[in-house]
Amino acid sequence: MHLLSFKTVKQLGRLEVFLNAQCVMVSPDSPQKQVRFLTLSGHKKLWSPQPGLTTEFFSVLDAQMIPTGCIPEACTPVGAAKYGRPIGLDEEIKVDLIVIGYVAVDPASGARLGKGEFTTRN
Repeated sequence: MHLLSFKTVKQLGRLEVFLNAQCVMVSPDSPQKQVRFLTLSGHKKLWSPQPGLTTEFFSVLDAQMIPTGCIPEACTPVGAAKYGRPIGLDEEIKVDLIVIGYVAVDPASGARLGKGEFTTRN
């Protein structure tokens, strides 16, 4: 993992909004893999879009339901489908924090530069 990514994830893990979150939605893109690991390691529920939006829209993962030593695998899109519970668009969900990757964000306006797709996989 790139050093900058490690520093960013470490900072995220210290933020009050992350510490207080019980459910975190993280994009399935590979740069967010460490965020998914941090979420599951922190005993939080992880919501992740299904790769390719197949039959269900999201997988929800709970660290308590993942076998010991399998959290790194569960952080991948294939692992999320394997260890997660698929849910559809009609289910009611409550998410405390959403983490999406972008190239840049304007701090004044919140305008983002990136590909703009939350559900695709790199």
